[in-house]
Parts: sequence; structure tokens; C-alpha cells
Amino acid sequence: MSAELVVNLWAFYDSSNAVVYALAGRAYALDGEDREKLAVLRNLSRTDYVTATRHRVPSRFKIHDGSGAVRSGVCTLNAVADSNAQLFEEVFRGVESELPPLPDFSGAEFRAIPQKLPQDPLCVTTVLYEDEFGNIRPIINDEDRAWIDRQERAQGR
Repeated sequence: MSAELVVNLWAFYDSSNAVVYALAGRAYALDGEDREKLAVLRNLSRTDYVTATRHRVPSRFKIHDGSGAVRSGVCTLNAVADSNAQLFEEVFRGVESELPPLPDFSGAEFRAIPQKLPQDPLCVTTVLYEDEFGNIRPIINDEDRAWIDRQERAQGR
């Protein structure tokens, strides 16, 4: 198979509380140049989060609010872009566990070979901005980012 396993990742951002509260991921088998694969992933990231399995933000992530309270299982947007935070590690494991095995007919008997994600898979990470009414908008391009800026300014942030 010439296709490569690539991944879309999503971070659900609650704009009312300014926290990431859930994560999701989905694998695809795509072939072509990396730029072509990234274009496909970006296009699919706008809608495929709806059918992707959601995961909680790991409890090791905590936010200290101004009143001294600590909330675990949520994080700030900074953690999404911080590769050292390893926010999506559990999501990668979940995505890999959902991959169906591939058939191997090379021997006398049928074998099923588990699929594995590459060590450092090509992926696109998309923030899903959720407003106070539960409406979700994927933030993918400059137009989306400008829309976020307007929303945040309207909320006094």
C-alpha cells in the first residue's frame, strides 16, 4: 500500500470559560505529496470532528483560576500548540486502537496485522471554537482567526 496514515486532531475550546475541555482525532490513509495530504486534512478538519471519538483532556492538565481553585482535565489554548505538553498522546493511542487490522494472505493461513500510526505522523491540529450557545466553528484559516478576534473583543478579552 502506497498510502500513508495521517491524522486530524481537534481541540474543543469553550469560549465562555476560556478552556480546552475535550480532544478528538481521526486517522486517514492518504497518498500523494505532503502538501496535498495537508490540504485534504485541512478540508476534512472542517467537518470530520462530528464523527470522531471525543476524549477528555487528561487529568494531568490543570488550570489555576484567580480564586485559588484548581480545575483538572482542562487546559489553556497554549497547550494545544505546545508539543512538549503532549496533550494529544492519549488521543493518538485511541486513534491507533480504532484502526482495523489489515489482512495478510501471504502464508498458508489468514492473519490479521494490526495497523500502527507512524512514529511522527503527518497531522493537522484544529481548534474548535464553541460559543455560549454550543455553536462550533473550526478555526482553519485567516478568515476564521479574524472571526475569533471579533468574538473575543466582543466579550471584552
